[in-house]
Amino acid sequence: MKIIKKIALLGLLSTAVLSSNAQSIPYEGVSGWEETKDSRMAWFREARFGLFIHWGLYSAAGGSWEGKQYPQHYAEWIQAWAKVPSKPYAEVLKPKFTASKFDASAWASLAEEAGMKYVIITSRHHEGFSIFNSQQPYSLKNDITGGTNISPKGRDLYGEVVKAFRAKGLKAGAYYSLLDWQHPDSYEGLSYLNPNPTGYKPNHEVYKDYLYGQVKELANNYGGLDVLWLDFSSKNHQGESWGTKRILTDLIKWQPRVIVNNRFWDGLENKNGDIGTPEKYIPPTGLPGMDWEVSHTMNESYGYSAHDQNWKSFDKTMRLFIETVSKGGNFLLNVGPDGEGAIPEKAVKLLKDIGQWMKVNNESIYGTTASPFQGLDWGYCTQKDGKLYFHVFDIPSNGSIEVPLASTIHKAYLLGSSKKSLKISKSAAGKTIQLPADFKGQMPMVIVAEIKGTPQVIQQQILTQKDGRIILTANNAKLIGTGGIKLIGATTHDPNRPNAIGDWSKKSDQVAWDVKIQRPGTYKIVVNYLPHEQKSGTISLSLGTNNLSYQLKATKGSQFVDVETGTFEISQQALGDTALKAELKALEITGNSLPEISSISLVPVK
Repeated sequence: MKIIKKIALLGLLSTAVLSSNAQSIPYEGVSGWEETKDSRMAWFREARFGLFIHWGLYSAAGGSWEGKQYPQHYAEWIQAWAKVPSKPYAEVLKPKFTASKFDASAWASLAEEAGMKYVIITSRHHEGFSIFNSQQPYSLKNDITGGTNISPKGRDLYGEVVKAFRAKGLKAGAYYSLLDWQHPDSYEGLSYLNPNPTGYKPNHEVYKDYLYGQVKELANNYGGLDVLWLDFSSKNHQGESWGTKRILTDLIKWQPRVIVNNRFWDGLENKNGDIGTPEKYIPPTGLPGMDWEVSHTMNESYGYSAHDQNWKSFDKTMRLFIETVSKGGNFLLNVGPDGEGAIPEKAVKLLKDIGQWMKVNNESIYGTTASPFQGLDWGYCTQKDGKLYFHVFDIPSNGSIEVPLASTIHKAYLLGSSKKSLKISKSAAGKTIQLPADFKGQMPMVIVAEIKGTPQVIQQQILTQKDGRIILTANNAKLIGTGGIKLIGATTHDPNRPNAIGDWSKKSDQVAWDVKIQRPGTYKIVVNYLPHEQKSGTISLSLGTNNLSYQLKATKGSQFVDVETGTFEISQQALGDTALKAELKALEITGNSLPEISSISLVPVK
């Protein structure tokens, strides 16, 4: 997978290719792609849920080399972490990659049971070894690793996977690395891991031919190719660095229905391919105007790591899954089998648990589009065909959910129990739906609301939490202004950071929330922000008759912190107001912007 910072650190990429620095354009301008996009993407937009499989020679190492465990969270990078030249790397791991427990049909059955509609498997990763039987001369025999094909004699592991998944009616695609740490004519093959005593100068045109030849094999030798999932590019090597125009010109002829992701080009959110590919993070507002897919892991690593036991819970995984779909994306959930082809038991259990939920609730996933709401305190929403699907993760204390919707809800019910209508009431804040008190199923519960036409959304009101707090988050904030203020979210290298209000560089910009006061009293005001040694400023917060200002000082920090800024007095009279507007303004900005602000909490003083 893509680790830009690590590559810069390791010096894996050179800066030689001038053609790659030219402005990239969608599909390198090749005809046939843009014109057929909607028809090619139809199944992908319906699917919403797929399986990612990272399986290769690195799987046999399991995240360790010569007895040393490497804690880095991408075990498929073990060759780079341990700085092993390709020759000894191959000599040690080829005998260990036996695939002796591999059962392609069992993998396909597990994916089908989980409710997945497609699979993407690593046909080859960055070390240059492939689980498909390439007939390229370098793959068949070379002086560095002997050869790049690692399927056991008489077998083609990639072909077995494709055949088994298609037999279940699932789509099948190939992950294919554009990097190659062993090929002497690649951009990085002789620059870091492998010695070059003769001073050989790589011929990148030879490498482009090699890439073309292998993509041609994947497209033509396996009964079809539903997705070509590339990885990866950089500012210095993208587009024509890989011979992209030639590949795309012929690929659309070989496979007219194929989907290609955006990693022929730099940037996980670039729009030059069919789909954007955020890695281990969900864009705060999705990626409007394009198709996209979040790839995520069950633990930390994509490739198998024997010591990576940081498994995500069912609840955590479902929140990532539903949030992605609610923002209009697909969710590509990864498994990393070991060198024998066994999927870890905890991964199997998680997939089976998801499958149980999907059996009841898949209607709220397949073919849905993004939520019409900016944010919902209790969960997420998807929609299609006159129906809103409310995924309730956190049941409010009063047993009902508030929905900022002006449209009439003709009927509401628990998905799977359409004959039992739920009570609906309306207010100035929208609609209130009483949740079933006897729900015994897996969370999140899914409530269906039937409406007519396009949902008419009203400004969401922030309600009091169970513990009395009022939390104004970046997710449910209204950002006002044209100075560049925006939501900044998690990244591949910091997937757990909260969304925050960032790039606030103009005092004319401001932030607002509508707050429904439900409890009078004294509240501490706590700001959660990210300190920065070159960013500071003074902010003001007002709510009703209350107002305070606070200076966010320039200090070094790498984590969001809480700071208490003062108190507000909320009167009994405020309870009668439909809503109060909370306004956050910048009185002073020092540096290029204010520090990022994740949330402001009003905490009741007892």
